[in-house]
Order: sequence, then structure tokens, then C-alpha cells
Amino acid sequence: MQTRLHNILYFHAGRIRRHFYGYQDAYRDLDGTLLGADSRIAPRTANALNQARRAGLRILVATGRTWRTASPLLWQAGVVCDFVLLNGAEYRTAEGDLQRFLSLPLDDARYVVDILQQYNLGFEINADKGDFSTDTMLCNTAKPMPCLPYFWANNPQIRKIFAFSQDQIALNYARQALSCLSETTVTASAPWNLEVTARQAQKGNMALWAVSQYGLTQDEVLVFGDGYNDESLFQAFVHTRAMGNAVAPLQAIAERIIEPNTEHGVACEIERLLFGKAETIM
Repeated sequence: MQTRLHNILYFHAGRIRRHFYGYQDAYRDLDGTLLGADSRIAPRTANALNQARRAGLRILVATGRTWRTASPLLWQAGVVCDFVLLNGAEYRTAEGDLQRFLSLPLDDARYVVDILQQYNLGFEINADKGDFSTDTMLCNTAKPMPCLPYFWANNPQIRKIFAFSQDQIALNYARQALSCLSETTVTASAPWNLEVTARQAQKGNMALWAVSQYGLTQDEVLVFGDGYNDESLFQAFVHTRAMGNAVAPLQAIAERIIEPNTEHGVACEIERLLFGKAETIM
């Protein structure tokens, strides 16, 4: 398929020459999209991102991760960007300043934890008071889970609850039990987890808010993703790129499919668009 390069009026950094399909912003997931098999951003991908920034493109990473686990990956690669975190529950600047957040209703959060315990699922709670997990080996930046009655008594603001297990049956039962909550969103980034946030705390919703703050329109944004928790992004924006390793439902709604993360798909697409090579995989 061919991509026609459009004239653009301006990027966030100011006026530049014709380039990059008219996009002024780019949203990218981390795991399975920017990160390779070694869970790092490859030098080629970092170089492509920085070339895009020098061309005037603004980069925003949308991820289910926390600030503590997402930001070092970009810093180590030398990439400066803003962040949509915890599947859309937080928006932070490149410096880590919290600009917007959405929290789960506390009663719903307590119900979620009760259900996870009922089905013997491990879980992590991401809150304003810190990150806490039943398994600090898996969630190695979290603190051990405190006594829950004490924890709830302090009225924490719960951004996200992340459940994990290799027991697919237990995960499915838990998902079904959580479906009665009208003010929550339940999604997943892998077959072995569930991710619970407030109903409006979705990557797509927070990204749309960011676009309005940047003074951009939805058709000036290019989105990359690979997982189920990227669906709201792909539904919110016109120009979408599913990785070759993306789940089938995401590929089905993508504008285009590109190389998998293990073949530097994001870098390949940026290079094609920056340097006028407009061919894509599908």
C-alpha cells in the first residue's frame, strides 16, 4: 500500500518543511511496540524517535506501566517524551509532573481486590501513596502489600489494579465477576493478566485530552500499538499502525500493519515516512 505525503502547517516545535504524512504527534505503546525482545529500546528505534523529534514531532508514550517503570526505559535510550501511564489513569510530562489523573471509586477498588483474593490471583495496586504488590519478585518496583484494612482506612486514590496468574480459568471467572461494575474498565496487556481502571481511564481518552492540550486535531496523530489495552487508542484516532506481533483484534481495526517489534517496526515506519519511502507491510 502507498502512503501519500501531505503538506503540514506546523509541528509543535514550529514550522518545518514537508514531511511525515502531516502528523504532528505520535503515541506509542512500550511493551511489544517500542521494546524489543530484550525489553529495551533498540538504538535504531531510539535514533528514529529522535530524528522524528528533530523534525518537529512530539512523542507521547501510552503504557500500562507506572512512571517509575516506564520513564527509565526512555531516559536510557535518550528519548524525551510525555507519558500516558497506567492505561490512561495518569498523564505526566517528560519531567514526571502529574498533570491529570483518574482514580477508581474506592468501593469498586475494594470489590475488585476481594474478587482477586477469592480466585487466588496475585495483584498490584497502583495508588497515589505508592505501588504495592502481593508478589514483589514479579512487580519488583512495588512495596509488599500492606494490611488491607489499614490500607483502605487511609482512603487511597487507586489509579490501577493489575492482576496476574497462569490460571486462565481463574482469570476468566474474575473478569466475569468484575463485569457488574459500571464505573470500571477491565482490559489486559497479556493472556496472563487483567488491568482494572476507572471507566474513563483509558489510553484513548487520556490521549484525546493530551491532543487538546497540545492544540492538535485527531488526524494529526499517528498511533502505534500491539495489545488489547491499545484498542481505545486505535478507536480514538484515524492513523494507526498495528505491530506485526499485535493481537488479531487490533490488527483488524488498524489503518496499517507494520513489522513486529523484534524487527524494529516503529523505526521502520518512521524511516519510511521521514525519508519518503511510503511502503508498509499491509
